[in-house]
Amino acid sequence: MMTSRRLLAAGVATTAALALVAAAPEASAAPPRERTVVDPVDAGASYDIVRTVLSSAPKAGRKARVVVTHDRRVRAGDGIDLWFDLDNDRVPDVYLTGMAYSEYVVFRARSFKRHGRDISDKQCFSLTMRKRNAIVRFRPDCLGPSRAFAVAARSFRQGDPASAADWAPRPERFTRRVLSYAPSGPGA
Repeated sequence: MMTSRRLLAAGVATTAALALVAAAPEASAAPPRERTVVDPVDAGASYDIVRTVLSSAPKAGRKARVVVTHDRRVRAGDGIDLWFDLDNDRVPDVYLTGMAYSEYVVFRARSFKRHGRDISDKQCFSLTMRKRNAIVRFRPDCLGPSRAFAVAARSFRQGDPASAADWAPRPERFTRRVLSYAPSGPGA
């Protein structure tokens, strides 16, 4: 027979265990459909990133979107580099680089420092730079199945030293993940 002290101790232990389980995020919890990453002001950056918004594609066959907002309007000579992790291995799969009022190129990536062949002809990614935004639209499953994606961005001014570039979220680090496609069906 349990004494009241043992019963009370067992009740407290059970309550504490339940509180820990409830407070811990589920290991299988799906990433969100949208994520906003606010970047601190970098006074030394020549083209400062202030916010990056990642949005899931509304459904299969549609495009996801990344919007990088800067501290000022885009000018000739401004550029942006983006790396995409499409397969959850925290290694870049795609590298996109472009200049304002010019063209952009998309490469298969191997790391933040090396890239492979030009995959621009697949037409999976597009870049537009207007007002204060660099907008990338892309098919997350362009290179294979993609459940979630993450991005790293670097903005720069042509001719400025590398130290004047601004990274979001940090140099050679990805944002937290976002679902590649918004869930559909009941309960979505």
